Amino acid sequence: MKKTTLILAILMFSCMGMMAQVKVGKYKDWKKTIDLLEVKASYDFTGRKTVILLPVETKDVKLPDKGNDNYKLVVKSLDNLTKSVATELQKNLQKQGYKVVVAENADVRDPEAIVLQLNWTEFDLGSRALRAWVGFGAGNAGFGTDGVFYDGDNAVITFSHRRIAPLDIKDYEKLAAKGVRELSEDLAKMILGL
Repeated sequence: MKKTTLILAILMFSCMGMMAQVKVGKYKDWKKTIDLLEVKASYDFTGRKTVILLPVETKDVKLPDKGNDNYKLVVKSLDNLTKSVATELQKNLQKQGYKVVVAENADVRDPEAIVLQLNWTEFDLGSRALRAWVGFGAGNAGFGTDGVFYDGDNAVITFSHRRIAPLDIKDYEKLAAKGVRELSEDLAKMILGL
């Protein structure tokens, strides 16, 4: 009986530790997943299993020249970015019981949900030729986003994250999907770690 009580107590305290919030402060390379995370105020996401994704902002993304072969692919990818990120987040969070909902507008704040706002900052498919001929990081593809988590109306967490795709993927459409998928996987890990 004493062993059972001790084991239950250890499990309970372990679970409480997993749900503990991140302390106010700035963190570089947070949990080896997110480049920069800043907790601006205390928050409590305990028990919240709905993630509301606000429409992803893409105005800061530098588009390739219109004559570039990838211009149309980048524009199409950015147009579908909110749906793509939501789909990838749902894939990564559903096993833990989370549900991802896309908000119709950026004004939605729900105190019973984790509200996430993303500002995509980079969607660069790089140059296959530079990767092949020059190497040493030249021509790498890069994907990046800044974001904010809201607790009700309060912006409690901000972050900045970037992913580099150095490998030569011959199909730019697959490279674009991979960049969004991997960055979304990192965002899901961050949500689980909050």
